[in-house]
Amino acid sequence: MKDIIIWQTYHDDAQIEQFHLKETGTIHLFKGNDTNVDGENINHLNKFYSELVTLYWVWKNNVKSETVGFCHYRRVFSNILDLEPGNCQVLYVNMRIDLKSHYKEAHNYQDFDDIVDILNEKYGKGNKYSKYLLEGDMFIPYCCFIMHWDDFQRLCGFLFPILFAFDSMHHLDFTYDNYMEKARKDFRYDDVDYQCRAMSFLAERLISCWLFNEMKVLCLTEI
Repeated sequence: MKDIIIWQTYHDDAQIEQFHLKETGTIHLFKGNDTNVDGENINHLNKFYSELVTLYWVWKNNVKSETVGFCHYRRVFSNILDLEPGNCQVLYVNMRIDLKSHYKEAHNYQDFDDIVDILNEKYGKGNKYSKYLLEGDMFIPYCCFIMHWDDFQRLCGFLFPILFAFDSMHHLDFTYDNYMEKARKDFRYDDVDYQCRAMSFLAERLISCWLFNEMKVLCLTEI
C-alpha cells in the first residue's frame, strides 16, 4: 500500500471507547469540535459542518499524504483499494435517488436552490455541476472517500468556495450564533439539532456532483 492517511472524525472523547477508535499507521483521529487544534480551522462550526471541518483542516494546513481519505467514528472503510490518480473510492453509493427531490423532501429546499444559483454564477448557467444537482440520480452520502492528494486539492478548491459563498449570501460570517439562528428559523417545526447540519448535507450533494463529473468513482457497497 502506498503512503496513505485515513482521517477519522469523532466529536466526543467517549466515542473513542464506545467505537473502539485507535490510531494506526493509516488511521489518524481528528476531534472535530476541538477549537484548540493547531493551524487554520473551522472547528468552532463543527455543529453545522460536521466532518467537513476535518477536510478543511487537512486541506488548509497541507497535512499531506500521497493518498488521503476521510471517514467517521461509526462509518469506516473495511477494505482499501490501491487507487490510481483520478480514481476515488467511496464508502457508499445510492443508485436510486433523485438528488433534487430527495434534498427538498428532507431539508430546506431554499438552501438547495441557493447552491444551484451560486454554481450558476460561478460556472455559468446550466454548468455540469448544477445540471447534476438538478438531474442526477446517484448520491454519495456521508462525505467518506479516499483519493490521491492532488485530486483532494481539486475537490476542496471546488467545495469550500461554494459553501463559503453560501455563508456570505446569508450573512453568517462564520459565526456560531448566526448559523444557529438560521437553523432555528428554517426548522422551527423540525429537529433543529439534526437539521442545523445543513452545510454537511449540502456538501454531500456537492461532493457527489463533483466526483461523478471529474473522477472515476469506485465503490464496494451500494445502498
